Amino acid sequence: MQITKLNIYGFGKFHDTTISISNRFQLLYGENEAGKSTLVAFITSVLFGFETGKHRYAMYLPKQGSTYGGELFFTHHGEHYWLKRVSGTHGGEVTFRNLTLDQDLTKQDLNTMLRPLNKSLFQQIYCFDERALQAIFTLNRFDLTQRIQRIGAIGSDSWIGLTKQLTQDAQQLYKPRGRVQPLVTKLKQYDELTQKLESAKTQYSKYLTIEQTVQDTQRTQNGVTAQLKTRKAQVNQYQRLLSGFEDYQQVLALEQHGAESESTQHISTDDWQQVTQRYTKVVQLQQELDELSGHMTENVAMTASQRFYESHQQQFDQLANQLPEQLANAHDLHSQEAQRTAFRRRLQGFETQYGLSLAHLQLLSAEAVTALTDLLQTKQRTSIEQETTTKQWQKHQQDFNRLSDQSTTTATSGVDFKWLGAGIVVVLIALFALSGLFRTLGGVAGLLIAGYGIFKPTLNGTQRSEADSQLALLSSQLDADRRQLHALDDQLINLDAQLNQFGQLHQLTSVEPDQWLPIQTALREYQQVQMRLNETQQQIDHLSRSSRAFLSQWQFAGEVIGLGGDVDHQLSQINQFLSERHDESRRLQRDKQTEAAAKLHRQSINQQLQHGRQSFAQALSTFGVSDIESFNQRYQADRTLAEKTARAQALAKQLTEEDRQVLQRFSTQRDLNVALQSIIKQQNSLEGQHEANVQQLSEQRLALTQLANSHQYQDLLQKQADLQSDITQLTDQWLTKQLLIKWIDETLLNASKGRQPAIVTVAESVFQSVTDGGYTQIVFTDQTVQVVAKSGVTYDVGELSSGTAEQLYVALRLAFTKVMADTVDMPIIIDDAFVNFDRGRTQHALSTLQDLTDSHQILYFTANQDNLQFVDDAQILDLNQLTSNSVMQN
Repeated sequence: MQITKLNIYGFGKFHDTTISISNRFQLLYGENEAGKSTLVAFITSVLFGFETGKHRYAMYLPKQGSTYGGELFFTHHGEHYWLKRVSGTHGGEVTFRNLTLDQDLTKQDLNTMLRPLNKSLFQQIYCFDERALQAIFTLNRFDLTQRIQRIGAIGSDSWIGLTKQLTQDAQQLYKPRGRVQPLVTKLKQYDELTQKLESAKTQYSKYLTIEQTVQDTQRTQNGVTAQLKTRKAQVNQYQRLLSGFEDYQQVLALEQHGAESESTQHISTDDWQQVTQRYTKVVQLQQELDELSGHMTENVAMTASQRFYESHQQQFDQLANQLPEQLANAHDLHSQEAQRTAFRRRLQGFETQYGLSLAHLQLLSAEAVTALTDLLQTKQRTSIEQETTTKQWQKHQQDFNRLSDQSTTTATSGVDFKWLGAGIVVVLIALFALSGLFRTLGGVAGLLIAGYGIFKPTLNGTQRSEADSQLALLSSQLDADRRQLHALDDQLINLDAQLNQFGQLHQLTSVEPDQWLPIQTALREYQQVQMRLNETQQQIDHLSRSSRAFLSQWQFAGEVIGLGGDVDHQLSQINQFLSERHDESRRLQRDKQTEAAAKLHRQSINQQLQHGRQSFAQALSTFGVSDIESFNQRYQADRTLAEKTARAQALAKQLTEEDRQVLQRFSTQRDLNVALQSIIKQQNSLEGQHEANVQQLSEQRLALTQLANSHQYQDLLQKQADLQSDITQLTDQWLTKQLLIKWIDETLLNASKGRQPAIVTVAESVFQSVTDGGYTQIVFTDQTVQVVAKSGVTYDVGELSSGTAEQLYVALRLAFTKVMADTVDMPIIIDDAFVNFDRGRTQHALSTLQDLTDSHQILYFTANQDNLQFVDDAQILDLNQLTSNSVMQN
């Protein structure tokens, strides 16, 4: 089985979620709370049923009110199945379907497919996680055998439990080396009591003599009993024959009559059925022949159009051969007209786009395009240069105005009282507030500041001379800028004149100059569309002429066909007329064939009728009759005789050979009664002897009892009888349990087909692979599991590291599922079971899992991101990215 898609309506945290799984090996990665355990529970629940309210935490009821349940798509034995399970009784309501055969299946069909698995067994065999790996420390050979038997037979869990219970119960009754078990104790007591009883019995010598007498009397009594039994049987036989004497005499008479009638041929039921069937067949054939004779096939009259068609057959056939071509031409004509309309709309679109008619415009030559390009580029460069020069002139003018303003301000200024006042303030502070070196430095600083305020006009005079020189330079630059701007204006005027002259020369004056080059592409396409429009119009004219010429040839049949309307309508009328004529021709041909077939059928029935009459007459002559009425009368007489014979046979079965011998000895009922009375007298005499012998035996046994009537001997006999009864009962119980244990073991072993050696062999191979050759052999003992390292050293499973022991368990589980694949093929679901493996052994384990995909699908759930690098990206499904209504497709 391979699961291909999960469609979750509502289950735990998931709702309206679809997951597609296309790989035989699928690694499902997700962090904690991503829903890995929920998905495992969903798969198990859909296959085997939802949990009940007793385990409400295992039900995974939806959190957002969605429909509880979902769908499971899977393949099994090459066929595709769809399984749906939603909320309902008995594990949920199931809808099951075989998609390959398109066949609805039942819930019982699902259980049959999954047998012998149930949910518990599936979780124990095909699902395991880290906690399950700890089972390796308690596994032994008996446990492995039981696990194999659980797959080999349906309901083996209960049988295995019963075997354990029966073994314990049997050991409580008896053990070969036991001392306190009830059966052991009583057997020992019986041996001791037998010895005591034999010792007491030897004290009674007369006891043996009387015992022999009892045996002789018993043999005599047995002979009398046998004779009495014979006489009682004879009495019963004679009484039975006497009560039915007259019936038995009738049996003998009927047997004699039956022997006399054996020489006459009787009509059996089979004979009567055969003759009646022949007679019925003759009657039916005669009726069918009469009906065929009364119903002749009517010829269907030929229409006037059909007669006209057949009289001009050759001319119609010649024109009909051209009809497909003309129909195709009509189709092409419509296509061409549609294309013509499209071309006209395209031309109109060009004119609408540019707002003028392009028909009178001409394409520019390559030389003209080059010249126009040069003019436009020159005008563009000149315009850019004019714009740049204008910006330069504006900047020079701004600089000139700024310097003129500064020069005016400097010429009107004298002593700067601000700096002079600041210097005086600094000197005063230094004199009155500071001392020592700081006073000297403060005084010097104040004097420097005051001096700057006094001599500032002198410094400004020097600056004014520099500003005047800059103003003269800017004035000359402004004059140069004005001259350059005038020259550029003249160039632009000249270029505009050249462009105007170019437009008049090439008839482009109605279009702006900046559109002259771009419009060339549209003009070229416009002319191409115009050319194709002309070609299309020519094709339309040609097809129209061809159609009109073809239709003119049909004018000889115009009135018959009813030609009229446009070309398409006339072609349709012609096509319909030809179709009707062909249909009528075929119908006329069928009528002729039907009439011929009817004639042959009448001849066949007539022949069958003659043959049937001969066969019926021959059958009647076999029994010596001439008609059906005589035959039926004869059959009824033979049937009455057969019933009497059957009654005689039934009565004869009640007579044994001994009964016949007795009846042959007596000719009358009175003689038989006399013999019965004689036998009854003999019976009464034997009964008297039997009673006398019983009395004699009672007396002899009483004397025997009196001889052995000591208290010790009687106690020993009673104890021996009690012990025999107890031992017999305990032995029956012990043997019953042992036989039942043996029967269950043999049945389960036969069901398991001896798979234990194969499982151990495969497990050794897998264990060697996942441990990278570290261990080579696995040995099961009655108490534990042992492994042999490649060095030859043997280790108990308890001596292994946790990681290696868990790898051993994984190897056994994988080997188990691989060997049992011929019985049950289910996906293997592993929930992060390799957490205690190192990096290398994890990689080996995942590689081994992928090797098992030939026999099983593997679904490995993990929260360890490091595992992702050991498998292909196509085999990874990230549950962290899973959202509602998502479809994960690898």
